[in-house]
Amino acid sequence: MLKVFFIGTGGGAPSRRGLPAYMVRREGLSVLMDCGEGTQITMIKNSLNVTSVDVIAITHLHADHVLGLPSLIQTMGMYDRKEKLTILGPKGLEDLLKQTFERTYFRPNFPVEFASRFEGKDITVEPFETCHVVPSQGYLIEERESVNLDADRLRREGVTDWRIMRALKEGKQVSWEGRTLKPEDYLFRRPGLRVAYTGDTRPCDKVVKAVREVDLLLHDSTFEHGVDASEYGHSTSTEAATVAREAQVKRLALIHISSRYRDTSEMLKQARRVFPMSFIPEDLSFLNLRG
Repeated sequence: MLKVFFIGTGGGAPSRRGLPAYMVRREGLSVLMDCGEGTQITMIKNSLNVTSVDVIAITHLHADHVLGLPSLIQTMGMYDRKEKLTILGPKGLEDLLKQTFERTYFRPNFPVEFASRFEGKDITVEPFETCHVVPSQGYLIEERESVNLDADRLRREGVTDWRIMRALKEGKQVSWEGRTLKPEDYLFRRPGLRVAYTGDTRPCDKVVKAVREVDLLLHDSTFEHGVDASEYGHSTSTEAATVAREAQVKRLALIHISSRYRDTSEMLKQARRVFPMSFIPEDLSFLNLRG
């Protein structure tokens, strides 16, 4: 199961919606995507442990997506963090952080690794190119495929030896009582869940290809239909829904909502006309994804 937290769902200027911050959690591993100003305050006030974040993935260097990051890392240090923190992001992010730490007389007292991607035991985080007005990238978070043994079938056939079961799960062919047991006959596979986050982007083919058939797409939806969002490197709700439909995703979260919209009901209607499985999350809402 993946748990997706919508910490800040606005964009640009702060409003009743916080600046961009989204967290995906799986069995103790937490990935924070973007870290706008105030992210750590919101997390602390709502019992989301800032020291438990393992990976931080920044989409681009516009202030509303990154200026909460230096203070979050400093707080981790003040809380005596020991575990390694992995940071993904565009060119320039490492220099920005190092210069900020130097100017604020801070040095992380825990390992910080800057990487192009993250590969954990059960989760990978891969960047993909997006179409904003500055260098930017989205992220695809993917669970590994799970392989399970049909132990009930084996028992029905009289196989109870755990060594045989283990060998089959490891993909090995086994001879048993004059029979050849093939692993493909007793294994079933479940594809891992996939979540994609675009950050800021215009609708474009690069994004459609990168997010194809994901279980959940978090797509820029800064404006209602009728606004020329491309001028600012953003998308409308209708455009986000069109991307979701073309990419054949399962669900669409409309995010990065402009502060000009207090009522988002019309924005949601516009999206659902194109892609019915659209929704607009509120700050501090969450979604459980199950395979």
